[in-house]
Amino acid sequence: MLQAKKAELKNYMELAYTAIRDIYEDPSLPRDVAQGRVAEAFHRMEYGSDGYFFVYDYEGLNIVHPRLEHLVGHDLWNFRDEDGKFLIQRLVQRAREGGGFTEYRWDKPSGGESVLKLGYSIGLDEWGWMVGTGLYLDDIELVVSQMERHMVENARKTILLMAFFTVSCLLVIAVIGLAVNLSEARVANRKLVKMAQKTFSFLEKERRRISRELHDGINQLLVSARFKLERIDDALERGDHIDASSALAATDRILETGIQDLRRLACDLRPSVLDDLGLVTALESLCSGLVERKAVQIHFESNIDSRQCQPVLATALYRITQESLHNIEKHAGGARQVKVRVLRRRSWVYLEIADDGEGFAWHPDRRHEQDGSGMGLRNIQDRVDLLGGRLSIEAAPGKGVRIRLKVPFQRVCSKPSGERIDGRVYTRTFGG
Repeated sequence: MLQAKKAELKNYMELAYTAIRDIYEDPSLPRDVAQGRVAEAFHRMEYGSDGYFFVYDYEGLNIVHPRLEHLVGHDLWNFRDEDGKFLIQRLVQRAREGGGFTEYRWDKPSGGESVLKLGYSIGLDEWGWMVGTGLYLDDIELVVSQMERHMVENARKTILLMAFFTVSCLLVIAVIGLAVNLSEARVANRKLVKMAQKTFSFLEKERRRISRELHDGINQLLVSARFKLERIDDALERGDHIDASSALAATDRILETGIQDLRRLACDLRPSVLDDLGLVTALESLCSGLVERKAVQIHFESNIDSRQCQPVLATALYRITQESLHNIEKHAGGARQVKVRVLRRRSWVYLEIADDGEGFAWHPDRRHEQDGSGMGLRNIQDRVDLLGGRLSIEAAPGKGVRIRLKVPFQRVCSKPSGERIDGRVYTRTFGG
């Protein structure tokens, strides 16, 4: 928890520096004008009820303190905290060293009592300024306590949900047991438990991925946009329309990036092209996207009639192809030729994706997550297992990678056609 809060402090400081960087690094501005604008910007920056920024010069003179404005202009170089330590000297030392953390006692604005505080300070070396901010450690303890309560509550709900799911599985097994012998019932029970574990594991990984996308991407962009808007407001109050226009353009770029990230996340959750145009067109869209980003040629083949493909199966085939092409883009550095084939033969659908890249040493009985080559393949294996299919992977250094799988065909209705109406294989080449 403490490490997470340290990372949060550094993130706040990076966002604050981003907000004043254009002023600080502008050689055309007189120093006193630039310093005045930066000081005003830090004075206005706040986060939460107790989050603020303070500024001292390297000699200990206070320049900005939004919560204790009577300190501004006073020399606090020899100020000691309640533990007898030279607080300002320690903060300045961390700033001169390139930035660092300092733990000390300070009065909490919202509580009025002196509590432990974790500070982080950096230096604006050209001006001889130290900029700092901090979090009160009693807030961290409160968050930990709340998290523990949430964890207990979530565990209780999970146990109830698992109990309900287990009872449901047992009822299903009991019905099956009327028609099969005891040995077959035990095998079915093990398969159901394993399937449930894979389902829960897969959903949890997806939730974690979406959470990371929102926190590390879109959330940071919105915070940055907020600081830019504050800069615009400050510039308009000063009548500096050039600075306001520049900040407005920067805000527009940040928001455009956020919109693109949201669209990408929405597409990851459920690609609209799959619902609107069907499986084959969606797979072609993936192929077309890869050749735009990577110098490869893709040979695509299919005899699937998208109208007859059950949505669950279509989604799985799309995700598997998406994951495979992503692996080719990320890991197959020397790949020039890629083959994507999705064919229906009787009651099975076969998917093959192969490349002529550098390959890697693949061992089916060994976990590959540590070197980054196997996490995507593990996701593919999970999807195939959930469909009751089979997966084979062929890979070796210098010989590329070939992924083959077969899953039961599932149609949306009882019509006999699951292949193209004319029975022929549709082919198309992308790139080249």
